[in-house]
Amino acid sequence: MTDEEILRYYDYLMRLAVSKCNSQTDAEDLVGDTMLAAFAYLHKGGVIKHQKTWLTNTFYHKYNDNLRRKYRYPVTVCLDDMADLAEEADEEYLSSEEAAEVRKELNFLGYSTREVLIRFYFGNQSVSDIAEALNLSEGTVKSRLSAGRGQMKKGLERMERKNSLPGKLYLSIGGCEGLREEPMSLVEDDLIAQNLLILAYEKPIGITELSKAIGIPAAYIEPIVKKLVDGELMQKTDGGKVYSDFIIRKPQDALRGFRPQLDFAHKHFDTVWGVIKRMSEQISGMAFEQEMGAEERTKLDRYAVLKALQDFEYFGSGKTELPKYPKRRDGGRWLANATAFAAGYNMKEYQEASQYRIQGGHRTIEAFAAGGTRLVRLYEFDTTLLDNPHRYGFSWNLYFKHIIPFLWCIYAGIPLEDRIGNDIPSELISNIPVLEEAGLIGNVNRKLCVKIPVLKKEEYERVNAVIRSAAEEIRSAIGEEFAALIASWRTPVPRHLTSVPELYRYLDAASYFVMAIVREAYGKGLHLKDVDYCCPPVVMSWACEE
Repeated sequence: MTDEEILRYYDYLMRLAVSKCNSQTDAEDLVGDTMLAAFAYLHKGGVIKHQKTWLTNTFYHKYNDNLRRKYRYPVTVCLDDMADLAEEADEEYLSSEEAAEVRKELNFLGYSTREVLIRFYFGNQSVSDIAEALNLSEGTVKSRLSAGRGQMKKGLERMERKNSLPGKLYLSIGGCEGLREEPMSLVEDDLIAQNLLILAYEKPIGITELSKAIGIPAAYIEPIVKKLVDGELMQKTDGGKVYSDFIIRKPQDALRGFRPQLDFAHKHFDTVWGVIKRMSEQISGMAFEQEMGAEERTKLDRYAVLKALQDFEYFGSGKTELPKYPKRRDGGRWLANATAFAAGYNMKEYQEASQYRIQGGHRTIEAFAAGGTRLVRLYEFDTTLLDNPHRYGFSWNLYFKHIIPFLWCIYAGIPLEDRIGNDIPSELISNIPVLEEAGLIGNVNRKLCVKIPVLKKEEYERVNAVIRSAAEEIRSAIGEEFAALIASWRTPVPRHLTSVPELYRYLDAASYFVMAIVREAYGKGLHLKDVDYCCPPVVMSWACEE
């Protein structure tokens, strides 16, 4: 791939950027960063075989890095952990007046100075790391540190290097969201709400204590707390305290079993892949599979591989029973879980491990299509290998509410213009290029077509029966060893938190095995061989008319 070949993808990258960014300038900067990364990689001797896939993945890495950089730091600062500091500090420093002064002074530092101090003292980042991350000289970083220390006086000089600041909360749900997209809409783009949830997780906490911890007057946080309680992300005790009523994991929970799971997958690869190979051969022999196009067959096989391995994860943990989703006041049925990143957290190892994670696991969407005469389901995984895990990035709500009617119209030959404004918004039509790049639809002779496997309900059930049989065979071979391995990695939860399903405590404990097997098979040329296109593991099925 040459520099000229990179430039040919400029328009494609700009379409992606415009759909993601709030301004033309941000979009141009994002595309520029992506292309510069490609130029630098090539000039260092790197080889890019699949240009579009490489550029797309790099684009989303840059985009996500920008988001993390933008939202990593809280609006205010919490230095309430004075009991721990007491062991290291002088008695003079520990007076409540001094503690309040430290909190006050750090909250009111200018952003550029405060950012450097937070990274250095709470993020455990070196001067050189900060300089690189903020595109500053090391001299400038040292100057800002010196200025900040002067303003913070002796208090900041003696801070224990402990990450005690709230940061960014990434929430996800299982089940069906509420009428107004609850609970995601309760915390999305609201750093104060996210920080309150983090602070109220380890133990129930009163409003006054919560106010002091986050550094915001109680009058300002009370409406936010009420919103979170009404939305059932928080619960209130009889004594008036509140606590976050879902599991909040830390990055270290996710990383604890990363390397051991990769080692375990490698140790048992031949056994596991032997089962997977037989499963794939059985599915490929089904008559309806042979009638599909080559890409659709590949995507079906890819889906089956991922589902068999993930089903084994559930079997292997001994937590095969999926949790029941409680009916919520917002009209939905959901359970929440989240990962919290403290301010200044170094994302390097977490990002490396993320290449082996399936975002959200197996997902099912269902809706009626064709005037309510077909019940259609979309089964999908989001991966980081030959896939675009952000195919719904243009709008989460738009994708999950309208993608099924959209795909069904194309599949059934129903003119899209007949459904626009009804069950297909015009905004979704404008994102057709994104869905094409994601491999969900194609264009043959200027006519849209569905590029994922489409099965009748009974056909999907036949495929799924083979998948479950393969998962059970893997469990019989290595299940006991796997269960023993992951038992110690179960995510701990506070004693007062009784609503967390047991399965959710194993989400991190067994989250790398699937992609560890898949990536090793890919590296050995046993899986997705000769695939140079976006290959989403997505299957659509439909039930016959009643």
